[in-house]
Amino acid sequence: MSKRSHAEFASKEEASVLKILDHATDLLKAAEAMKKDAEAVKKELDNFRQAPDIISVLQRHNKNILHSAQLLSQDETNVVGQLESEPRKIQKLDEDDKTKSGNTSTAFSIPSLISLSRWTPDDIPTSGLPPLPPILDPALEQAALTHSGMVTKPADMSYERLEWIGDAYLYLMSTSFIYQTFSDLGPGRCTQLRERLVKNECLSDFTVQYGINKRTNFPAEFDLNGRVGGSTTSRNTKQKVLGDVFEAYVAAAILGDPDGLSRVVPWIKSLWSTKLAKEIRAESDLQNYLAAHHTNDSSKTEEDDDDEDAPKQELHPKVLLSQAIGAVGIKISYNDVGKPRLDKVTGKLPLYTVGVFLDGYGERNLQLGIGSALSKKEAGANAALAALQNKKLIKRLQAKREAFLEFAKQAQVTEATEATEATEDAEDAEDAEAVGSTESKQKEYDNWS
Repeated sequence: MSKRSHAEFASKEEASVLKILDHATDLLKAAEAMKKDAEAVKKELDNFRQAPDIISVLQRHNKNILHSAQLLSQDETNVVGQLESEPRKIQKLDEDDKTKSGNTSTAFSIPSLISLSRWTPDDIPTSGLPPLPPILDPALEQAALTHSGMVTKPADMSYERLEWIGDAYLYLMSTSFIYQTFSDLGPGRCTQLRERLVKNECLSDFTVQYGINKRTNFPAEFDLNGRVGGSTTSRNTKQKVLGDVFEAYVAAAILGDPDGLSRVVPWIKSLWSTKLAKEIRAESDLQNYLAAHHTNDSSKTEEDDDDEDAPKQELHPKVLLSQAIGAVGIKISYNDVGKPRLDKVTGKLPLYTVGVFLDGYGERNLQLGIGSALSKKEAGANAALAALQNKKLIKRLQAKREAFLEFAKQAQVTEATEATEATEDAEDAEDAEAVGSTESKQKEYDNWS
């Protein structure tokens, strides 16, 4: 390794210090600007005047503050790397080769932050798959499309390190999308959905559908007919490798340019929506229905109507169904329909089917709706939602409910009237008895006299 002069080290160190000072100055300016605006908000509030929302103030300044903080964090990483590498007199051969070949795989820049929002039906492609984002860095593209068995030099990269990074990105993105979209699902059910997105079967299918496998440099045993006169890779191994290649491609596309994450997130969001299209549409229908029936109308007050910013309470479909057609003495039950069968998508997990039934209003064991899901709780909710969406049936049952309640009201009135009349009769009888007793005593007194 060639020696460097003291002047070269001093010049490099001075440049690093100047850069750190610039980034620190930017951070202080951003923080001072936020402090100034926050003080202005406080002053407005102290004078009982309308003030800007403090949340909007934070959102406006946090972007600059986070950006400056990230730059300082990157400065720290660079300085630590220099201090750790410069004192070494002996370096590994592959590190020296990487420096000579210009390979910068160990110094990936951290992509900027990006918001991961919930799925909506608009994210689902109307036809085909969303366009594949290109990898803008040629070195990363070559690495992502090279199997480790085809690497001949220590300086050459394969997809293995990129696959490790891509796996983490996909895990985080899938978790965030599911968490944001399916707010009522438990952790177990969320894990099942995530498994459908990140498993090798799913990712390997994407690799083949986009033709990435045809661009990848594989050993001969990965060919359709295997190595001539040699071994053939098993189907499971090929599927695993193709899934790894997709993960490496995602990482290379993200790390290949500063805006890589902002390009990849919308693409992977749309791509994954094709795998959960049924669940996304069902959740959207549920949220739309809950938004239209977010609270019981009878519980509203004039103050609630005036407060448009008040948080809306979202009710469960079972609660909404009970409010729509339920009454005292009316039974709404949820029962299994048939035996659990295997889910067609996973091929492993049991799929439960639950029906919702009504006893009352002259009906006996009337099926209102039916729903299926990977848990009985979710299947019951889907059955209630299906019943609520059958507006013709709900309208008919609500008419019966009104008649039932009116009859019950009249019965209560009749019962109360009869009770009143019985009380009055009893009182009259007591009065007559009291009068008779008085007359009898008066007669006895007269006879005695």
